[in-house]
Amino acid sequence: MFKRFARPEPPPAFPPQPEPAWRRQVGNIVETQIARFPFLVQARAVWRQLEDERESWPLLIPLVLALFVGFYRAERAKMRREQNQGE
Repeated sequence: MFKRFARPEPPPAFPPQPEPAWRRQVGNIVETQIARFPFLVQARAVWRQLEDERESWPLLIPLVLALFVGFYRAERAKMRREQNQGE
């Protein structure tokens, strides 16, 4: 009588499929190639940190952009001063 109000049975739990060997090998090759370039290692670390802070993105991204613009302008002004002193 009340079967239509009963909770549906959860699907049977299947064990997760192991990752194929070729995918692990490709992942290892990519990790090795990335490790050759320190900038890529740092960029990947920053990307992972940003993923961890996803709920804070509306605050973090404008802050990072503002800091980038500030540092960029300061460095450009420094380069222009050095360039003008050389003339």
